[in-house]
Amino acid sequence: ATRARLSELLAADGDDVLRRNGALCQAALRPLNEVKMHLPAQIGDYTDFYASREHATNVGIMFRGRDNALQPNWLHLPVGYHGRASTVVVSGTPVARPRGQLQINREDPKEGSSYGPCKLLDYELEMGV
Repeated sequence: ATRARLSELLAADGDDVLRRNGALCQAALRPLNEVKMHLPAQIGDYTDFYASREHATNVGIMFRGRDNALQPNWLHLPVGYHGRASTVVVSGTPVARPRGQLQINREDPKEGSSYGPCKLLDYELEMGV
């Protein structure tokens, strides 16, 4: 009920009681640059799901290549995987690009590897519901 009421009060086409009452608006709202964002809960562990065909295909391309990107079972059951709670952060938190060993030449592994930043990095908007 609280979330629904807040959504109603803050929606552009919602209840305009805040917009009509300057004192109430000033008491209830703060400029974003004056507040500190927090995670609403401590995230211990979670299971993430490929929510859209595009998401599943993009991840599949990274792991299996374009020709075998979307596994056939994705069309018939929800595909989930273990999420890393340490990667869930508040908006605005700096994110360090992961570094590791990279094969210098994908066609010729004999050329060895180098250490450096990952070539691909996936950002996601996680919606806690």
